[in-house]
Amino acid sequence: MQPVSLLLEGEYWDSQIYSGELTLFGAEGSYHRINWSELIDEMALAHPAIQTALRVAFSDSDLFYTQKVRKILRDPDIEVVIKRQLNALASFALEASEQSWSKFWRTSDSPFDFLPVDTDIYYHHVFAGSDSGLFSALRSGASSKLLKQSARRHHDGRILQVKASNQSTAIAAAAGSDGLLEFAFKSTSETLLDELRTLAKRPCSSCEWAFQSVFAWDTVAAYLANFRREKDPRTNRAHRVFDQVIGEERMFGNGAATVDSYVWGSNEKIFKLNASGLEVVNYAPPPDRKPGDGQSIAKPTDSELFKSLGSKELNIDPTQIVATGTAPFGSIVELPDRLVVLRSDNEVNVFPGEPVHWRVFPRSEHYSNQLHIVYEDRIQIVSFVHDYFVEQKSKLTGFARGSNDFIVRHPVAKDA
Repeated sequence: MQPVSLLLEGEYWDSQIYSGELTLFGAEGSYHRINWSELIDEMALAHPAIQTALRVAFSDSDLFYTQKVRKILRDPDIEVVIKRQLNALASFALEASEQSWSKFWRTSDSPFDFLPVDTDIYYHHVFAGSDSGLFSALRSGASSKLLKQSARRHHDGRILQVKASNQSTAIAAAAGSDGLLEFAFKSTSETLLDELRTLAKRPCSSCEWAFQSVFAWDTVAAYLANFRREKDPRTNRAHRVFDQVIGEERMFGNGAATVDSYVWGSNEKIFKLNASGLEVVNYAPPPDRKPGDGQSIAKPTDSELFKSLGSKELNIDPTQIVATGTAPFGSIVELPDRLVVLRSDNEVNVFPGEPVHWRVFPRSEHYSNQLHIVYEDRIQIVSFVHDYFVEQKSKLTGFARGSNDFIVRHPVAKDA
């Protein structure tokens, strides 16, 4: 099943999609907001024969990940109809411009006086990282203006990537030679972000959340800032407790970092790509513990945290990798002249050309199936629809969607 693409003409720098709104950062410093929910509704009503496919592909990706809906979807009589619509949609040439979408489109000045290295949106705040620090601006409604003076600086060190958590009310940031940082997010505080702490002083250019822990990497090495959750016996409320920093050599059980390899991860999946192919490890976060249960201070063993899932032959030179990412539909590898998507159904899609920016939305409820690729003269919004029909527990690339029943606690050997 082929992905669905929508091409939007224009010169853009970055994109975000959040709460029914597509946000585009213009290459010249403009800030565009498109009412995505209303736009997709109109497109669906205009194409009744594929309206369900349009909505599932571009605005309601969570629908077919719901367990009750998945049971209905796998009914052969229903599955064949949905697949027919999705295949028909993939054959459509979906193209648009600011002019053709004018009634859904609002433009203002960017709240930031720089082109961000990376962005994220969290609790209606737009976060932007750059060489001069970490900034935020309040996200306003599509019909009002987002004023430039609303931007606020939270950190004055270099920020290469910004990732908000969907579990821990925090912002993680890859800060290059300054290491891996974390900011507590407090919506009621005047400062918004406070309690800055350095999770690890090891260099990193990218980061991603793995449940309550944070994975970080660069072209040289990767590591995990591992956390556990402890419950207060009086209130039964859980809080995060730092456990340890774990290097890639322990994740893959070889005792040393591998030369000429590239390691990255997200959620329960950790990937290592080298000359022989792709190796995948499953990460199982430490189970919740209560102080006084006799285990709260014991560090989990490597065999409890990591288990090999398998490998895949790939002809990709790890020294040529520019960036990587992970979504439910698969893992993305950027090379100098193309993007390669290693899909969760073991197929591979290649998008030729050097992108200006690209991103996936692993934290998103409605848009986790999308890949946005910004080129010099257009943005390509790609929706992957194959993953709805993939068994979430057993897939090798891409992290599982749905409940946490896919987290397998790794048994410890009796002689361990």
